[in-house]
Amino acid sequence: MVYSKKRRSKAPKELTTKQQKVVELAKDAWALTLKEFYFPPLGEPNYVFDYTHLEGFYIDPENKWQITMNLANTPLFREDQEYRDYFHIISMHEVSHYEVIPYDGLIHAKLLSAAMKHVNQYYAPIIVNVFADLIIDTKLYQKYPNLISWEIKTTYNHLKNKGQISDFTKFLFREYEKLWNVDLLKDETLNDMDSLAERVAKVILKDFEDESTWEKKVSTVARYLKNLTEDTFALLGKNGIIDKGNEKRKGPGGTYIEVPKDVLEVMDNPLENKNSDKLKERNEDELRQKAEDFAKNIPYSEFGSPATQAGILTDGTALATWYRGLAKNLIEIKIFEEKPGGQLPVYPEVWRIGDRIEELDVVQTLLNSPVIIPNLTTRKWAVKEGPGHLIEKQIPDLLIILDSSGSMRWNYSSRSERGRGPYHIAVVAAFAALHHAARKGAKFSVINFSNRADICQWTSDFKKAEKTLLRYQGGGTILPTKEIVQQCDKAERKSLVFIITDFGIYNWSKAKKSMIDLTQKGHKIVGFFIGPSKIPKDKFKNLLDKVTFYPIRNTKDLINLVITEVKKYYL
Repeated sequence: MVYSKKRRSKAPKELTTKQQKVVELAKDAWALTLKEFYFPPLGEPNYVFDYTHLEGFYIDPENKWQITMNLANTPLFREDQEYRDYFHIISMHEVSHYEVIPYDGLIHAKLLSAAMKHVNQYYAPIIVNVFADLIIDTKLYQKYPNLISWEIKTTYNHLKNKGQISDFTKFLFREYEKLWNVDLLKDETLNDMDSLAERVAKVILKDFEDESTWEKKVSTVARYLKNLTEDTFALLGKNGIIDKGNEKRKGPGGTYIEVPKDVLEVMDNPLENKNSDKLKERNEDELRQKAEDFAKNIPYSEFGSPATQAGILTDGTALATWYRGLAKNLIEIKIFEEKPGGQLPVYPEVWRIGDRIEELDVVQTLLNSPVIIPNLTTRKWAVKEGPGHLIEKQIPDLLIILDSSGSMRWNYSSRSERGRGPYHIAVVAAFAALHHAARKGAKFSVINFSNRADICQWTSDFKKAEKTLLRYQGGGTILPTKEIVQQCDKAERKSLVFIITDFGIYNWSKAKKSMIDLTQKGHKIVGFFIGPSKIPKDKFKNLLDKVTFYPIRNTKDLINLVITEVKKYYL
């Protein structure tokens, strides 16, 4: 909902007696709706009479995403019960957006992405809101056929009495008749929408209760409604001229879109985000997790816009969030040490005076002889060390050394993994290791190298490290051995060093000597080599006895990769 500053600054007018009565009836209906939905965590709406806007329900972003119920354009009824019924059905419709579809930001983002396969990012929310309305109202019709049929007819007649109805609104009403197989409105002017409405109804009704089909259905509905949507709505400049009978509303990315007035009355704002995450406070971690889950199986070019529109991308770091999603749980780092299993009894032997008294086994002594004679009949157990067992230790601080040279090509916007280049795989590996370390509470440092070393000093803030990982250089390949040694020296404890590169490093001879020196100081080195199917042993010779190298051809090779180190203090 868009308000001007001038309108917001106006003091609210005192309600008339009739308006106060309507508010009380709306409150009754809202209370009944919450009871039927088992009291979802939605605050009571602000009840207003705003005759400058046509939406009946909207979320006010200026007031912590408070739901507002605008009673200004309510049809006139004679009986109080008619008002209650009307507010009841539209309240159930509105609550269903938060409880049924799109429900939360993750589902909303997936549906927006599906719509964008056929319409642009500005019209995608219109398609998603239409689809959600049709699902919701069909579910309500199944439960309250008389009530929702009455509300549909009432709304249609209310609009018709006002004047001309747009083709988009005609489609919506005809679609309800097709979905429910009823002739509610008996208006032949709606027949122009028969073909389109039949195709959309067929898509929606197939496997109606299967929510896993929503994305595919939204994509198909977007394809069917593409022309009607583009003919109905128009992108505007901020000061664009609006046709009579239309209004403008703020759309994705700060754009303005021209919307027919009758569509606003039927759908409320068709560009509005209607999921429950928008009404929650202090849920940044939850939203970040959902953004990362959304990123897992989607190209970057299809990630940012739906994630932002759905409200799950809150910090503006689309690329870092996308890589976080791709890298999630691909690498585990486990450090074990072996602990002794304790002493185990092997066979009884003579207990002698001078042995510890607690070693005397009275039961074995009496079994040997009823007379206890020290040094003769007294017994104890001979013992030996039992087998040891492994316990997991906290992982050490992590130093990530990332090759961003020209041979490590990078095109993250490519739709195919191969087209994204070796650096994409390297970044996924780096993010996987970084966030595993962050979850374990370790500190981390990053050296991004090409012609120079771009260093993120030791930190616990993964966002600082991410920025360094994403700064691709594209120059030569000189491993910064001096800087690597310096960062290891700065670490508070022995470090786990990850080197992520291809085989194009020019200074391997000097680098190998530095790696051996680091391992002798107690640091653990693991290398990920992007491209080869196996590590050429002749290239590294004696180095492989001291470090661990993994060949990585694609991100699938990273899945479930566990880096395990066993420290056997007890042999």
